[in-house]
Amino acid sequence: MTGTRTDRQEAVADRLERFVTAKARLAAEHPLRYLFWEATLRCNLACRHCGSDCLRDNSSRDRELPPEAIKRELAAIAQACDPRHVTLAIIGGEPLIRRDIEEVGAFAAGLGYGWGITTNAMLLDGARLASLKTAGLSTISVSLDGLEPDHDALRRRDGAFRQVSAALERLVADPFYTAFDVICCVSRLNVDRLEPFVDHLAGLGVPQVRFTPVFSRGRAGRESGLMLSGGQYRDLLAFIARARQERNDITVTLSEEGYWGPDWECRVRDGLHYCGSGTVIATILHDGGVTGCPSVSRRFTEGSIRQSAFLDVWRDGFGRFRQERRAAAPQACGACDHWDLCEGGGFHLFDPEDPQTVHCGLRKIGDMGECDD
Repeated sequence: MTGTRTDRQEAVADRLERFVTAKARLAAEHPLRYLFWEATLRCNLACRHCGSDCLRDNSSRDRELPPEAIKRELAAIAQACDPRHVTLAIIGGEPLIRRDIEEVGAFAAGLGYGWGITTNAMLLDGARLASLKTAGLSTISVSLDGLEPDHDALRRRDGAFRQVSAALERLVADPFYTAFDVICCVSRLNVDRLEPFVDHLAGLGVPQVRFTPVFSRGRAGRESGLMLSGGQYRDLLAFIARARQERNDITVTLSEEGYWGPDWECRVRDGLHYCGSGTVIATILHDGGVTGCPSVSRRFTEGSIRQSAFLDVWRDGFGRFRQERRAAAPQACGACDHWDLCEGGGFHLFDPEDPQTVHCGLRKIGDMGECDD
């Protein structure tokens, strides 16, 4: 019995060593795999948990990039690497507010990119679905944050839940849209009602739901009343782990955000936590700024395509995301024994205005000790 345990521990240690080595290689080679285009900050909602402070007005419209600017960068990237290995994700704000994203998407598809959108689905009617399909859309992620009372409260819009559920029914009914999922932001409002929510999605025929815990950014600040307690984080992890083991009618997973320690990693998602921000993931912001993933602080912007080509910024910048990540993290994170696997839980948790505040998943759930293996 002891030998079996030792063999298992050795196998786990070998896997972790190879994982850490692979992360270092990706940081050195930084092959672009996901390019987000934040098409707009405008939105048709004003959600309580919005991390981007999206706007229900046109005040940011003049700063938005025209389609030609994004198409120019996509063409250059396609010359430098195989676009079949790069996914273009168009986000907002609410990207469907812009009527020209299909122009960019069709151009990207013609070059060989797969492309998708993340949407609140309030504008996702039959005509828009047909337009997106014609433009070669590959994937859709739809935001739905719980059952009707919870979603409508977070979205500050009565009837939003029913409207999004109707859009999901349209997606399920169309065999073209096989690659789509629901993203649910988990907060104090909905954490106690996740099982009936998943039942609702499975009843609609949704293939996958991805849960992401709310974090303190934008309107979802520390005083928003939305942050989860340590016990609620543990309940969320336990629910996801159980659903992944027991359900076969829908795939349930945790987003890539945050490191939750050896007792939870691989039980709540398919692989180990990995923050690819600035190593395999980049974002072109609505105003042309270039950064890592779209959730990182805008103070970590590396440059702008209004002044430089995206590829020049990608090749010559991003040092703090790649070689200097430990220095960018809070000091307590950089000195932690879990650093090699955690790396601060994700670059989006670093705040240059509050550099020593630690957003530690292990502390939140009380698992800073040794593994239970």
